[in-house]
Amino acid sequence: MKQVDIVNALEALKPGAIWSLVNNPTATSDYECLVWQDKTQTKPTEEEIEVKLVELKYQEEVNVYQEKRKLEYPDWGDQLDQIYHSGIDVWKADIKTIKDKYPKQTMDTEELKKRKDAAIFKLQKRDYEKAVARLAQHELANGVKGVIRTESIWDDKSESYIDRDVIGYVIEPLPLWVPAFGIEQGQRNPLIVQDEAERDAAHEIISKTPQSVIDSINN
Repeated sequence: MKQVDIVNALEALKPGAIWSLVNNPTATSDYECLVWQDKTQTKPTEEEIEVKLVELKYQEEVNVYQEKRKLEYPDWGDQLDQIYHSGIDVWKADIKTIKDKYPKQTMDTEELKKRKDAAIFKLQKRDYEKAVARLAQHELANGVKGVIRTESIWDDKSESYIDRDVIGYVIEPLPLWVPAFGIEQGQRNPLIVQDEAERDAAHEIISKTPQSVIDSINN
């Protein structure tokens, strides 16, 4: 059975489309390595690719019977020799024995749906966990406050020195505005703009995640 991957899925979904897979050390999936270059066909979503992969892999499983038959069929020379010496009815009987041993298989509609649903569920779960992890990171515009040192101060009530935590920035916030060529007032810090966009995208993913997926993670 051949290996089915994103290349096969793309060829089935978008025949003749122009795209490439680049090396991305930080990628968590093949989809993140996909660079879409086609001007006439739209880039398929990751869900569309995952669903097509399930279908193609299932079809490959079903087609195994063909490979097993092929391995047991005599070569054409031997088959023609058998027909010549024993007659076509004997040849048909032998071929039928092999076909009966490996009957033709077809994809079951319910099984295919079950596999597609499972693939979508897995994808939604992964995206939800990535979104939650992204939001757990600090906001670049706000930095992170915490205990930066402990100092000893005089306490009149107890008439003694006591330790007090000093709160400050453990991670300094980035400046909201940075200089920009030709712009007198500068521009919003691109790092903050990107951080906000990524956080908005994470919020959207979480809001669209089915409750059943969230429950599977929390339980």
